[in-house]
Amino acid sequence: MKHVVRIATLAAAAAALALGAAPAGAIKLENYQKYRLDSRNVQATFKSLIEVRIEGVLQGLFIANRAAVAAGARPLFCPPANLQMRGADAVKLLDTELTSGTGADGKPYPGDTNIEDVMLKVAQKQWPCAR
Repeated sequence: MKHVVRIATLAAAAAALALGAAPAGAIKLENYQKYRLDSRNVQATFKSLIEVRIEGVLQGLFIANRAAVAAGARPLFCPPANLQMRGADAVKLLDTELTSGTGADGKPYPGDTNIEDVMLKVAQKQWPCAR
């Protein structure tokens, strides 16, 4: 039970950081260290946990994209240089894709589709690279 409370606390702290006065982006080490041991009882909602998760997926894609470019590979997508996107906005993009988009076979996404794969497709549609 303590593990579940700790995860909820971390997620809520991440949500607070993402939704607070600080701009969206990577969690800074100082904030991670500050909030990871916070034992207050925080009530996270499924919506806030999903927003934190999807923002994390998108941030991971941004990091992987920058690493690919730094290694001399073609970027997977080409976002604006100083793009900052909060979890709620990323979820809106995801929901739009799930509502109107299709999987690789041209059919609606099946239930076992990885959200990370859909978010990559969202990023590629939202920020295509010039050819």
